[in-house]
Amino acid sequence: MKSSPDSELHGCLLQLNSPARLWLIRDGAPEGVDLVAEWKSGDPDWRQVLEDLAVVLTFQVHLRLDDENRIVHAVDHLIEWRQDAEGQWIECHDTGDLQLFWSGNSNCMHHLITTDDIKIPIQQCVADAGWTYRAGYQYSPRR
Repeated sequence: MKSSPDSELHGCLLQLNSPARLWLIRDGAPEGVDLVAEWKSGDPDWRQVLEDLAVVLTFQVHLRLDDENRIVHAVDHLIEWRQDAEGQWIECHDTGDLQLFWSGNSNCMHHLITTDDIKIPIQQCVADAGWTYRAGYQYSPRR
């Protein structure tokens, strides 16, 4: 599976980033993929909204771009910290094609946050570029 960070689709996906969005797309090299889309949990403008809605986990979409076949392989990753029976914190993971949502109020505004907030714009960008979006596809990370 060949991928190039210089591909037109790679650039189009990065252009989805916006201060008005609760999520961002960044380089995925640390995870062994091309790109990662995730909540802006480190952004002070959005952190309070996530905290008010009790979003206490990390949600990411790992993207691998297969230039040769014009396919984007996407795997959702959910990371949550839980306490075990002895009170030790353990990191729990789930992967696949996940659908999650949160609803609540923050700063006198009602918010509905779903994983589709991240996925749908990416899927539309992929389709507009004439590529195929394949969700839940498992692959070996690049090293």
